[in-house]
Amino acid sequence: MNTPRLPLAALLLAAVAGTAASGCVVVDREPPPNPYGDIAFTWSFDGEPSCDVARVDEVDLIVLQNGVVVDIIEREPCVGGGLILTDYLEGRYEVEIDGFNRNGEILYTGGFSVRVQGGEEVDVGIVVLENLVDPLPPESGDLAFFWAFNYPAGEPIIDCDIAGVREVDILLEGPFGEEVQETFDCDEDGAIFTGLGTGRWTMHLDAFGTYHNADLHLYGRSLDVDIRANREEDLGDVDLDRDDDNFADIEASWAFNGSTCAAEGVSELRLEIQRAGLSQPEDVTNVICNDGVELRQTFVPGTYTIRLNGVGDDADWTSAITIDLGPDTVAAVPLQLAPVN
Repeated sequence: MNTPRLPLAALLLAAVAGTAASGCVVVDREPPPNPYGDIAFTWSFDGEPSCDVARVDEVDLIVLQNGVVVDIIEREPCVGGGLILTDYLEGRYEVEIDGFNRNGEILYTGGFSVRVQGGEEVDVGIVVLENLVDPLPPESGDLAFFWAFNYPAGEPIIDCDIAGVREVDILLEGPFGEEVQETFDCDEDGAIFTGLGTGRWTMHLDAFGTYHNADLHLYGRSLDVDIRANREEDLGDVDLDRDDDNFADIEASWAFNGSTCAAEGVSELRLEIQRAGLSQPEDVTNVICNDGVELRQTFVPGTYTIRLNGVGDDADWTSAITIDLGPDTVAAVPLQLAPVN
């Protein structure tokens, strides 16, 4: 007996019905692998990593595969030290890079080959771009100034002898770690520095005298100055502050031998303080005789002569003494007045 054959559609419906009756079958499949990867690299311009120092403003990149251009990146700002190129299909690529200055002139070129792996970032490392032309001369400017000294008080002075200064040390620190250092004789009055790179520089000035043949720091100052291309920055007089720890004071006291101011008819005395090597006293003041003591402040260490003169009813009176005045001291100077012969 022949069994009747069911149509194909009926067989399919029966299979589905049988499956539904026995429960659902779920097939768990892994997601397809990511076919795209990234390329990372760091640039170097003939060994210089800084775009500013190499004077590179922008970079252009061309990405090729088998000689066919697949990506072009133009006028990418040269900042951050490198780039990450994203979403490239697995395979081998060639990357060509050109570096341009702010005027659009090409300065450096280079490139690399890399194999991209899906789902990964490939770090190429440092890519050295070679110099195509002679490097452009760096933009630069000049700096000029004079020095002045806050001694003893009030308006700064420019007289090196009175200020006690023998030489001035200058250190210039540039925006990219440059250093320029030079020592000048104080009598040169000032300094000019040429060819400084543009940007903000910090200037340190230190002025030195001598005490017993040893260097003695007397004045100093630090300040910032902006150097601009093809210009001279003229600061005029730069006032240096005293290093007060290295200066000294003089306390003069006086008396008459066996007498008094009133007995001798002396009401006022002239006190003069003169440093060795100077032709004139640097400190002159009138004092009340009956006070008996006078403190005079802020002197450059060294050898001094202190003189006291007065006019009495019957005679003129005088006294003088020479002392060695050391740094950071208050020298007590007793003066014994005697009549002028």
